[in-house]
Amino acid sequence: MKKMKYSMAFMIQRTKTTVAISSFLFLLSSLIADLNMEGIYSVSDYTVTKMALGSLGVGLGFGLPSVIYANEKLSRPVQIAIHMVIGCAVMLAIAFLVGWIPTDKGLLPALLVIFSMLLTAFIISVFSYRRQKKLAARINRELEQRRQ
Repeated sequence: MKKMKYSMAFMIQRTKTTVAISSFLFLLSSLIADLNMEGIYSVSDYTVTKMALGSLGVGLGFGLPSVIYANEKLSRPVQIAIHMVIGCAVMLAIAFLVGWIPTDKGLLPALLVIFSMLLTAFIISVFSYRRQKKLAARINRELEQRRQ
């Protein structure tokens, strides 16, 4: 029971973090697009709403699968692979649905956007992993000091 409670708390915290990251990236990309278009960035048909909901979906798509880390039967690389495959699949599906991938501009621009999205997910994953590893090392050091 205690383990399940911890797993749920971990998943909720990770989901809040991933939703915050995806919201920040959505806001940043909107600002960059507006600056590139010199303030003449206009959309219609609830496009911004769809994209904002898509951003939320991407955050949930990466956050909710973090429950996989509670499964101790799987090795850490397998857990990471499952987490990333689910998150990236959700991200790409949403990207196609909301129009983040420019399918009308040809194959190369679409592939470049897909590559940049996957690269961004990988970079965020590496930074997150390194942060968690440093935190675990610090906690282990503090526990070791308390034992002495």
